[in-house]
Amino acid sequence: MKKFRAFTCSALLLSALLAVTPSVVQARGIVSRRAFDSYRLPNTTVPTHYTLRLDTDIHREIFDYTGNVQIRINVLEATDQIVLHSSRSEITHVQLRNGVGLSVPVKNFEFDEDKEFLVVNVGTTLQPNTGTYTLEIDFTNSIARNDQAGFYRSSYDDENGVRRYLGLTQFESVDARTSFPCYDEPGIKTTYDILIVCGIDYHARSNAPLRGIQLLEGGKKLSTFATTPRMQTYLVAWLVSDFKYEREVLTDPQLAIASWSKPSSVHLLSYSVDASKRFMRAMEEYFDQLYSMSKIDNVAIKDEDYAAGAMENWGLVTYKESAISYGPEDGEQRQVGVVTIVGHEFTHQFFGNLLAPKWWSYLWLNEGFARLYQYYLGAISHPELQLRERFVTGPFQTALRADNSLTVRPMTYYTETRPSISRLFDSIAYDKSACVLRMMNYALGERTFQKGLRYYLQQNKERGVVEESNLFDSLEQAAKEDAVLPISLSIHEIFGSWSHQPGVPLVKVRRDGNEYLFTQERYIANTPPEEPFENSWWIPISFSTPSNNAFEKLPAFWMPPNVSEVAYTIETVQDEVVSFNPHSTGYYRVEYEESMLRELIERINKDHTGFEPATRARLIDDTLNIAQSRGGNYDVVLQLLNYLQRETDYVPWAVAYENLRHMQSMLRTNDAVSQLLERFIEKIASPLLERYGVDHRTGESASVGELRTIAIDLACSGSQSCNDDAQSAVRSLASKKHYTMEDNALLCHGLQQSNAEQRKALQAQFSQVLSDKNLDNPSAKQFLLQSLSCLGGDMTKVQSFAKYLLALSESDRTKALHRLLVELNVPLAEIVQSLQSELSQRRSNSVYYKHGPKLIFEIARYVTDPSDVQLLSSVASSYDSWVASEIEQQVNANLNWVEQNVEPLKNALTRYFDA
Repeated sequence: MKKFRAFTCSALLLSALLAVTPSVVQARGIVSRRAFDSYRLPNTTVPTHYTLRLDTDIHREIFDYTGNVQIRINVLEATDQIVLHSSRSEITHVQLRNGVGLSVPVKNFEFDEDKEFLVVNVGTTLQPNTGTYTLEIDFTNSIARNDQAGFYRSSYDDENGVRRYLGLTQFESVDARTSFPCYDEPGIKTTYDILIVCGIDYHARSNAPLRGIQLLEGGKKLSTFATTPRMQTYLVAWLVSDFKYEREVLTDPQLAIASWSKPSSVHLLSYSVDASKRFMRAMEEYFDQLYSMSKIDNVAIKDEDYAAGAMENWGLVTYKESAISYGPEDGEQRQVGVVTIVGHEFTHQFFGNLLAPKWWSYLWLNEGFARLYQYYLGAISHPELQLRERFVTGPFQTALRADNSLTVRPMTYYTETRPSISRLFDSIAYDKSACVLRMMNYALGERTFQKGLRYYLQQNKERGVVEESNLFDSLEQAAKEDAVLPISLSIHEIFGSWSHQPGVPLVKVRRDGNEYLFTQERYIANTPPEEPFENSWWIPISFSTPSNNAFEKLPAFWMPPNVSEVAYTIETVQDEVVSFNPHSTGYYRVEYEESMLRELIERINKDHTGFEPATRARLIDDTLNIAQSRGGNYDVVLQLLNYLQRETDYVPWAVAYENLRHMQSMLRTNDAVSQLLERFIEKIASPLLERYGVDHRTGESASVGELRTIAIDLACSGSQSCNDDAQSAVRSLASKKHYTMEDNALLCHGLQQSNAEQRKALQAQFSQVLSDKNLDNPSAKQFLLQSLSCLGGDMTKVQSFAKYLLALSESDRTKALHRLLVELNVPLAEIVQSLQSELSQRRSNSVYYKHGPKLIFEIARYVTDPSDVQLLSSVASSYDSWVASEIEQQVNANLNWVEQNVEPLKNALTRYFDA
């Protein structure tokens, strides 16, 4: 039975005087005026302005705070209830005033705890069009919470070893309501005046610039901030700390850009300030839109205390400390990380902040643009980092992996509850959406797409709330003006076919002379269902030949949905081959008929430089994935991969590396086939290792460093000189102060050869260094955490598997699990048991517990033995049923892969080495 907590206003005063906590009563004990059958607010009233005052004592290590919020509201429908959100706050006083300041009687208020509603029952009926009302609420709350959400505490140890506390906010998606009463929905935008009381030696920062400081009694001060732009609750933010900053003030127009951190790490912030400056100005120029405030702050939070990774709060962006720290010894790879994370959050200042999604269904309008332009605008602000090519090896590959299952959702997807909203923050919202937007960028032409986005911003910024049709309208206007679409097509029809359907298309192509015939179907990584899919898309088909690259990025034609076959003529000269989707501009896979595929592979083995690196990468990825989905044609796959012995470019190797690691994970319990595969991998990767060696060189690009790391990972075990260098890396670990990406790969290989005494000494080193409170270089600490898994089972003498894996970022966790389960053969059961033990000690609202399903899903990708299924399912049983369902699907896919692929792959490898 649903429960409400109900309070009368007179009872509030009495309970405060008697220090009595009101009891929880059944909803039927109060005469409720509305049955709330939805998790959406009824919106009979809407806010037009908030004045929020908070009084904190964090400087005294007191973590309770008091607050007062005054919400000006308009009445849209006649009602005797005001319904908003509140959770965790203890309400101490509620009052309502009309437009001239006179009190309006309030009978009582209730809490619908399931929907997190605060229902204020008014003693009269409020009528629309009768002026503005002010709802004023006094409340208390606490930052002593363990979910790293809402307004919560973090800490650091200063140079004297003294623990210093701070308070920060993380409200997206639905945690503003856990810190102050508010209308906590993404499509409700209004302005805020924020006032914060803190210790005199601390300072407060918020979204808007500081307007003034007033000294108070008791060693405290009141910071008052300028009125914010109209924004949604999840962007409201503040910081109470004694952090220091690096700052640069730009002119024309004036903009103060600052990065904040604990005092001992300020020297690592200069690069983030410069990256912010360059990206912001590039973004303003590209979209012809100025940033709307006179300041923007970046805040570096201790990694362990910031599970969100980064958050685009308007004017006060927060990050994990390691994400924006950059020291003089760090290489270009760290620059790539800083620029892309800053670029992602800064892009949100327009896409997500200036234009907010009407509901979470349109989250992709935030995250898709941010993911795309962190690379594409980053390539403009920082051309030296070559970020556009990294989109193909990053988000594009991630999207294809995420979008290949039977149960994946479409981009636009409606849901209401807290847990289901949280699950929307996935690769579909981020990576697939970015790929589809990028596809439209190339299909329309970048100038037309850019014009459409400028229209989108200008036409919608005043209202500030959008849904997908607003984007489609603006792109349609630009496309018609530039005449880049066939007159019979509309953006609504084209784009809607991608945003409303799940999955990724597979385009099959066969040749009949100079005529090429195309069909489409939905691609599934494993056996498709018996009933065929009905999904069908408008697909921009691009192609390239040695003599014709006019359509290598632009569409030669649009393949319509729901047709059996499409024919297109391509004139070629003798011996030319045609490659489709050569730059991965289209979000689809290509399956060539076998004669065409063999011809492409023959050419790529003869002279791979005749194809662009992105074309080679696309051919590798599509060929391997299609083969694995059907368990066949591995002779052709190995013939294609054989050319990698001559490959020196990062993009094809990065794509091949990801695919090879997946095959390794599926074969981890099959020693015989694993050894054959390792022998093949070592053969094709050894020339890469010979070319690049193992030593990092100052000033070389991040791509070269990553190529070297791939070579070490794949081929070091077969090279005596590399093994010697790996042993040297182990011996020098204690004396190193700065680390490169190659050091991690070498260290892991060296540890696999170390004896028991060396490993014991290294365990002590890891324990000492990771507990060193004076280790102020986040990059160094991150390196050591990444390397801890190189100890395999011995790492548990330093930290349990579960604590370690739960504390890592998603990308680092993926690498660590592969290392533990595939390279070091740690029993999967040991990791699952560690996770089960850890989660049993955590409250259901803790950050570790909430992130448990993500780790369970990651582990499930390695399950190929039915004996492991039951143990993993028992861990999942403490969560909602959807977790177990997702695990079952993943495990079935793995078992199907093994059944389909092991024998064909073994036979092909045997033939390869017998030839």
